[in-house]
Amino acid sequence: MEIQAIKPTDIYTIRSVLTSSNITFTEKSDYVRKNRTEIKNILGTEISTSEYKGLMQNRPLKKFRPIKNSFTKRGDKILLAKTLGIEPAEVDDYIENVQDALKNIDELDFLPQSKIEAIKTYVYRHGSADGVISFLDYELSHSKNILKTLYTTLEYHTGGAADYFIRPVHRMSNTTMIQLYNVIDKNIEAARSSGCISEEETNEIARWSLVAIYNIQNNSKFINAVKTYKILNQ
Repeated sequence: MEIQAIKPTDIYTIRSVLTSSNITFTEKSDYVRKNRTEIKNILGTEISTSEYKGLMQNRPLKKFRPIKNSFTKRGDKILLAKTLGIEPAEVDDYIENVQDALKNIDELDFLPQSKIEAIKTYVYRHGSADGVISFLDYELSHSKNILKTLYTTLEYHTGGAADYFIRPVHRMSNTTMIQLYNVIDKNIEAARSSGCISEEETNEIARWSLVAIYNIQNNSKFINAVKTYKILNQ
């Protein structure tokens, strides 16, 4: 069946499209864009009143401070360099090499856990979207409690993926949303296959994760709309 003929009738249809290996990222992105109204209605029904209030309270508009953030990043890089035992100028290449290792071998056995945590923290604050996805994949694949890890990283004010994408400079595109969900879904399935979670838990966690990512992306769009408004009215 052509992707144009697939209509989002429920959350499981949306999930099957986003995780399909027979559909390209471009086609998935177009699917999300063309069916945004239907997807919004379906996923919107999954948001409780308390979750909605929580999202409203967690819109950090005070983050419109690019100059302050650039100074923070400079300080964070110096601290990370000291932690890793390298020069600040070497940090970017070091992180890139670590991310390459994650993509190619999916392991960081050559690094002590303390350094891995330091790099992950920096990437979740100042890295690229690809870096965040790579480290989230690593984090989930090594988690002893995947549900707890997901709740943590997809909630705000935890230093996880949600906090990364709430910043205006880190807007989540449709392609990034699809990549992020595919990483999560892959690790949920791995947890099910290994017997860590049941089939019922697998479906529930997958559903919750998709709704959470959708909310994060729409938060990201809202923040950028406010940013544009502020710029035009200065």
